[in-house]
Amino acid sequence: MEMNQYMSIFIDEANDHLQSLNENMLRLEQQPEDIGIVQVIFRSAHTLKGMSATMGFEDLASLTHEMENVLDLVRNGKLAMNGTIFDTLFKGLDALEGMVQDVVAGGTGKRDVADLVARLKAIVKGDVESQGSGAKAAAQETPASLTLDQFQQSVLIQSLESGHQAYFIEVTVREDCLLKAARAYMVFDVLEKHGEVVKSHPSVQDIEQEKFERSFTVYYITKTDEQTLADQVSRVSEIESVRMKAVDKSSLQEMNRAPEAPSSPAAATVRETAAAAAPAASAPPAPQQPEGSSPRSAPATGGGAVPRTIRVDIERLDSLMNLFSELLIDRVRLEQLASEVRRADLTETVEHMARVSSDLQNIVLKLRMVPVDSVFNRFPRMVRDLAKSLDKKVDLVITGAETELDRTVIDEIGDPLVHLIRNSVDHGVEPIADRTQAGKPETGTIHLRAYHSGNHVFIEIEDDGRGINRPKVLETAIKRGVLTAEAAKSLSDDEVNMLLFAAGFSTADKVSDISGRGVGLDVVKSKIESLGGHVSVTSTFGKGTKFSIQLPLTLSIISAMLIKLGPEKYAFPLSSIVETASVKREDIRTLHGTRIVEYRNTIVPVVSLAELVESPHYRDDGETETEMLVVRKGDKLAAVLVDEFIGQSEIVLKTLGKYLTNLDLVSGATILGDGQVALIVDPNALIK
Repeated sequence: MEMNQYMSIFIDEANDHLQSLNENMLRLEQQPEDIGIVQVIFRSAHTLKGMSATMGFEDLASLTHEMENVLDLVRNGKLAMNGTIFDTLFKGLDALEGMVQDVVAGGTGKRDVADLVARLKAIVKGDVESQGSGAKAAAQETPASLTLDQFQQSVLIQSLESGHQAYFIEVTVREDCLLKAARAYMVFDVLEKHGEVVKSHPSVQDIEQEKFERSFTVYYITKTDEQTLADQVSRVSEIESVRMKAVDKSSLQEMNRAPEAPSSPAAATVRETAAAAAPAASAPPAPQQPEGSSPRSAPATGGGAVPRTIRVDIERLDSLMNLFSELLIDRVRLEQLASEVRRADLTETVEHMARVSSDLQNIVLKLRMVPVDSVFNRFPRMVRDLAKSLDKKVDLVITGAETELDRTVIDEIGDPLVHLIRNSVDHGVEPIADRTQAGKPETGTIHLRAYHSGNHVFIEIEDDGRGINRPKVLETAIKRGVLTAEAAKSLSDDEVNMLLFAAGFSTADKVSDISGRGVGLDVVKSKIESLGGHVSVTSTFGKGTKFSIQLPLTLSIISAMLIKLGPEKYAFPLSSIVETASVKREDIRTLHGTRIVEYRNTIVPVVSLAELVESPHYRDDGETETEMLVVRKGDKLAAVLVDEFIGQSEIVLKTLGKYLTNLDLVSGATILGDGQVALIVDPNALIK
């Protein structure tokens, strides 16, 4: 089989499953008794194993299989999670991620996992020895007649009472069959289309790995008649025989009274999930199968319908966005022409087109926007490992993970955030003894936040650690030749803090595998600036440090307020505008050299847009009133003076190109319906 065409799908889905495994392992570490979490982890591991084996990545499959064995014992109540097991499983996840990344880089995904496999096998073996139950051996000796546990029996009885048929089915493949597992898969596929598999022997895992001779058996519930079902299964290639035996209520009740049923270790080796099978009591079997009932692997979906998704190349989305941008410009032009012509039928058609294109616009935008959660979700595991290696206690609190950012920015922002969070764990949060001495809780807290402001997204990393030591930073900067001792005396606290981003700068006393090489924050600054963003840092010594990253919403369509300065037109993102108003010039006062105005029982600074852009049409004459925009950045406000309001409009955000850079006040431009170009003002640059 040609596998190259499936490689990108494998990589995407493998990364999704690895992320799910990491997240749920962290949850399980906090709630080790929650078997529900173990079930979710087991299903993800099981799916990843099947995918890897199908693609021929044997090391990936073998390691995942051994992890699955440990999880199987845990979910069946035969093994209790402890620190050693958690650490081993986390190391297994790291190895899996490394192998997947090797595949991404074009490698074979091979890795020496013998040591990890041995440790996982030791955990399984040690558990069996400590229990003294010989459960594994008993499972392997399970008779082909199958032993049902009480839950499985009750499912079958309830299904019979609700009008379903129950069968014991034995399927035998031909002796010369080369792909027994594939034929078994096809049989299960047929069965699932007509009903529900309650239990199989051998287990699903063993069938997938062809660990059966020539036959396998299942207990099955359906509304399809026996002959039709037998015909459907017999049509599968290389199937020698299909034997079906109807199961009635009395035989099941007799089985339930058998002394070996409640205590049989074999009955506990495969546990079906109640959520999947219980509906059979009152309704036809749902298409979602119980855990372990089918060789087909699918990620857990929480009991609901499986999400229907399709992966699309990012370049196609770029093309779609560009085409829609042109359509939007034409729409605005048509609206303008319709208002001039004033024909009822034309106006009605243009209004309908505007409604349809607005819906289309929302869809196009959502296609490109991705929640920052896709980046943030990797950090809890990273913080956990760093804190453990540094012998610290650290909580990572994430807020605003649903905040959406353009996919192109999402792809680039991960590495800078890794550096900043590692810096907070290593340099920011103090060791337990130092925190106790300072009267702080033993556990340090790092806040990771994201929120929208105007046409920007802000990401903040704030810790409650030791803060930035100004004298030490200056001493290091002078020592490394970043600045002179004379220049150091005149620096403000903010300027001193920004020295952390100088190339090769580090205040670490010793070099470790976490920090101290002077590589990190300079990379953060250059990467964020290359994305058209900005990074700043504030700190209070002894209290903590906050890094703030401002990122643009690139390739976006936004709602904006259009204004005039003489003949020139400008746009302000509507999301950053609090209010529009008129203000009397006599109400604008000066305090300590800053113009201010009273706004809703508070004082806000006044900014003249015409002064900032050095408009030749700026006038400060005897006019008694002027228009004012009140804009917001976080919890700060400012009043922006303008000449005239034009109105609201949907605009396409276009970049200014490589030649017009470092224009903090202007974040881009747009083409209006009449063909004019309007500059888009960044309100965040107006508020200091």
